[in-house]
Amino acid sequence: MKKVLLTLIAVLMAVPAFAIEVYNNGEDTSVDIYGTVRGYVGYGMGNTGDTTAEAAGNKLTINEGGMDHNFLYGLQGNSRIGTKFKVGNFSGQVELGANEKTMYSGTTSGTVGLRQAWAAYSFGNAGTLLFGKTDTPTAMSGFISDIYDTDGGLNGFGGSNTGTRRFQVQYTIGGLTLALIEDDITATTIGGLTDGGKFTPRGGISYTFKNDTLMAKVAATYTAVNGHYLDINNNQKWTNIHAFGVTAGVKPTFGSMYLSAIFRYGMNEDLYNEAKTVANYGKATHDAYSISLGGLVPGVTSIKPGQSVDTDGTVYNVHRAAIALEFGAKVTEQLTAMVGAGYQATIQELGDDLSGVTDPSFLVHSYAVYVQANYALNKYFALIPQIAYYGTMGSISGKTAGETTTLDDSQGGLLVGMQLRASF
Repeated sequence: MKKVLLTLIAVLMAVPAFAIEVYNNGEDTSVDIYGTVRGYVGYGMGNTGDTTAEAAGNKLTINEGGMDHNFLYGLQGNSRIGTKFKVGNFSGQVELGANEKTMYSGTTSGTVGLRQAWAAYSFGNAGTLLFGKTDTPTAMSGFISDIYDTDGGLNGFGGSNTGTRRFQVQYTIGGLTLALIEDDITATTIGGLTDGGKFTPRGGISYTFKNDTLMAKVAATYTAVNGHYLDINNNQKWTNIHAFGVTAGVKPTFGSMYLSAIFRYGMNEDLYNEAKTVANYGKATHDAYSISLGGLVPGVTSIKPGQSVDTDGTVYNVHRAAIALEFGAKVTEQLTAMVGAGYQATIQELGDDLSGVTDPSFLVHSYAVYVQANYALNKYFALIPQIAYYGTMGSISGKTAGETTTLDDSQGGLLVGMQLRASF
């Protein structure tokens, strides 16, 4: 198999970029190779955060954020090359990505890795059984066209994940897909767990409908993180942190126009990396969001949404609700224009994490608006300019000495750039 892959890559490098059918016997055996190279160029500017505190009617500036200016230029990590094959009822796919984890648990991205590596067997009308690494059922590609954050589809600003590739066993019949999924968790993910926490296998389900005028999908997933914590008497106790997500997308087409919408709600989805709370500072990718405390709490400089377990066993979860919309129209045979917007709310009870502040709560509003055009020079090469603004506003509220205390923060980034996309 290694020799076959090397041969296919050599063929690809030796010929122009077009769809390559390596082998087809005209009956039930075929091998194809494909790929996409995606780069970007542009300019971004962003505010690193203005934070104010108010207590008993007195307002205090904690931090005046500065402006970041960035020249945007680079190769996207989702550039990839792969091969698909089919032999009778047996099929498979192997795909290398420019920046991807391997198939092994605990590995990190940052180098060339396997984006897809699976094999499947079709039982005809009885469905298909798949085994290997591929997108989870809750991946929602094709609904939102936002190109920044590596074609992130507004994830963190109202959209949903466009691709989460995990090792899994998957069964599909008709438009229905069921999956048992393996996930990774780092030892520092959940505060209060002495062993960091371990995932139970994650379940996923989706139903997809497609025809010439409508694409629709509903999906859900659930898992739990199990681990030990220490109670107030320093005794080791066992607990579960539940994590789930539900999402729905619909994209009807009306002649040369379409309207696309995504809705999502979940709890602790960030544990399995299918949702996030982020801010943009004028870069092509988003950063994890945190709010500066400016010395208000001794020993704590900033705080970000994250799960924790109290000494009485209380679990403080992170909830997210999101919506994103996009309207597009085909202007000419080569040019499609679209406009979109999204909003996400991140909500968390903080428990006793902030000493001296009673009943604290954490609310983060994230939103985005963008205008995009997709100009296809031909069916293999496209120029995709986009102007987008991403804003994030965080607020912590509670009571200090009986007085209501609030801490407000605002961050945002404006990006003007273009993606260059070659596909075959």
